[in-house]
Amino acid sequence: MSISWLPYELHPEIPDGGTPNSREFSALQPLAEELQVTLVPPTRFQPTRRAHQAALVVEYASPEEADIYHDRIYASIWQDQRDIEDPEVLAALASDLRVPSEVIERVVANDELWPAVISSMKRAHEWGATGTPSWVIDNKLMVPGLQDDDFFDRVIQRLTLINNSDENTK
Repeated sequence: MSISWLPYELHPEIPDGGTPNSREFSALQPLAEELQVTLVPPTRFQPTRRAHQAALVVEYASPEEADIYHDRIYASIWQDQRDIEDPEVLAALASDLRVPSEVIERVVANDELWPAVISSMKRAHEWGATGTPSWVIDNKLMVPGLQDDDFFDRVIQRLTLINNSDENTK
């Protein structure tokens, strides 16, 4: 099974320049510790329009490095509090990857892939997604929210049974 990341702007209402963070994240700290993930709530939330476009550039130009880039965007937000709307910051996150920095800077500065992000969000809404994470499995089932591995194992097992049953009835 493979995972395909699709851009989804969770808070499109955040203005350019960001907005102060007034949210409490203490409920997420135990989960972050369990997953051994650093979670330092940012003092400001930045819009994610450009970060999504930069991720699409990396996913297209160097798919095998996409997970690395996603991790770096996460760290930029939740560890380093970097401005993920700054084209130079987004290009720097890929400086050692096989993606030309100038391509990332140009694409995000000009919103060249914004229509692709909008299309992805439209598809997600059609599936019923209202937040992240959301998972579309085998193009048949949308699962909202954070789920544990056992849950996904059961879902995949059930879908496999359904698919096998469908094949046997043809």
